[in-house]
Amino acid sequence: MAKKTIAALKEYFRAGKRPTESQFSDLIDSYVHMDAFNPNAYLPLSGGKMSGVLSLGSSSATWISRDLSDISVNSNFARYFTKLTGSNGDIDSFGYYGAVTNTGSVTMNWGFIGGIAYNGKNAIRWTPDQRVAIGGSAAVIPTTGYALDVIGNAYIRGDVAFAGGLNTYQGSLQIQHLNVNKLRADSVNTILSASSNSGTSGIFLRPAGDTVATNQIIINANGTQYVDNYNLLFGSQAATGSSIFHTNVSGSNTSGYGIWMAHNLQFNGTDFIQPRGTLNSWAFTVNNHKGFSFNKANTSAANGSVVPLIELVKISGSGVISTLNNGSSDQWNTAYGWGNHAGKYVPINHATPANALLYQNDMLAVPVGTYVATVNSNSSNLPFAQVGGLISFGNTALSTRLLGARDNSDNLWFQSGDGKGAWRQLASRDWVITQLASASKAKMSSAEISSAPVRETSISIKKEYEIDSAFYQEINDETEFITVTGNQPSDMICNITEVYSQQDIKIINLSTSSLIKLQIKGSSAVVIEPMKYMKIYITGNVKVINLGQFAVEVLA
Repeated sequence: MAKKTIAALKEYFRAGKRPTESQFSDLIDSYVHMDAFNPNAYLPLSGGKMSGVLSLGSSSATWISRDLSDISVNSNFARYFTKLTGSNGDIDSFGYYGAVTNTGSVTMNWGFIGGIAYNGKNAIRWTPDQRVAIGGSAAVIPTTGYALDVIGNAYIRGDVAFAGGLNTYQGSLQIQHLNVNKLRADSVNTILSASSNSGTSGIFLRPAGDTVATNQIIINANGTQYVDNYNLLFGSQAATGSSIFHTNVSGSNTSGYGIWMAHNLQFNGTDFIQPRGTLNSWAFTVNNHKGFSFNKANTSAANGSVVPLIELVKISGSGVISTLNNGSSDQWNTAYGWGNHAGKYVPINHATPANALLYQNDMLAVPVGTYVATVNSNSSNLPFAQVGGLISFGNTALSTRLLGARDNSDNLWFQSGDGKGAWRQLASRDWVITQLASASKAKMSSAEISSAPVRETSISIKKEYEIDSAFYQEINDETEFITVTGNQPSDMICNITEVYSQQDIKIINLSTSSLIKLQIKGSSAVVIEPMKYMKIYITGNVKVINLGQFAVEVLA
């Protein structure tokens, strides 16, 4: 017969039914006889040991599960999936730590592989958000924000390649050849260190490659920085190269003991070398033996030749300048034949008038010739004692005399040198303004005023208006009172480009919707609103005074 389920078997024996022979056979076949049952082949529901292999089968839908859905009390849990048991106790090898609510909702905080216990030392810990920590203890989990957190030293065999930046979570960044060379960076400094205090070891900067020593810069324990033995080179030495080097030849007046800046010149420890023989060499030094010294080496015609330096200029510690061909600065009066300069110059004294003096010599500012300049103390305004003075220049055949202001104004007068001609005045600004103001008093008829052009030019020297041609303007120069009337469909700008002092100006805006924007010499002064008028006054020191803005009252 066949094995049946318990529910099917119960149906055979319900009250009022009579089981058949075959149904009794199903009941017997559905259970194992006690002689055929081996309890050691089964694990109990709690405890027990397996002597064989636990196999989940070939189905992808099989797994080991722990059901916490029927939990009714909030609690944390930390359990292992597997453990090792020895004479020293249990050691967790794979487990997890989490929490469960009273509704059976599970949260996993982290899991681990290897170690001592879930809160002891673990080989690897991970969190649900895919962060992993290698090493660590006392519930150390991966640092927030980092996918991988290695706790302790890391030793890696082979190359390390990564994309992105190399950063430190805390402390300083260190990259080193163990206990020897090191690159270290913190929040303040970046340090690149060499291996020892030996003068032969150092930091090498090799722009052409790791193994190429050409054009390298070396910084070693002696504090030197060089490219070619003694020299720090700049540019192409075969073309227009320069160098900086330090000479250390005590007791020598040729090279001395100090720093040099040079063009087409280097130092090999003993001699000066000219890299390009077709060019002169130039050098400046601040030197213990040579002081401040400017030097030259003539072309040698052969690249890399030893050249002697010629000292062109030297400045001593006391400030005396010595040159190759003209001696020193304290001998130049004699060298240039200047001789004694006593009495050659008149000192400037603004408090005491200068006496009349004659000066006759070649003047370098004009073609060579004889010129006489006379300061005359006989003028009514003594020279330099008051506002102005009298200066004569030229000679009796051709001369001119200039006289400064007699009345503390900015006038300047001139007269022929022989004193026979009339004095003539160079016009002052005030005089010109007065003359123009007098000439502008001519009256304008009402017709001329009504038809005045957009840019008023009849008195252009004194005033100028820039108003849109569609607008009306009224100017009354006879009373020195200006009125500008606008009845414009849109905002307009009235720009008075030149204003004189003590001037009244009235602006009337007859527009019901638009503004008149008044400008004085291009700078915004005031805005007159629709159906209002404004008065302004220009003071004697040319300040704009606002006399008020009032509503326009139309009487008829």
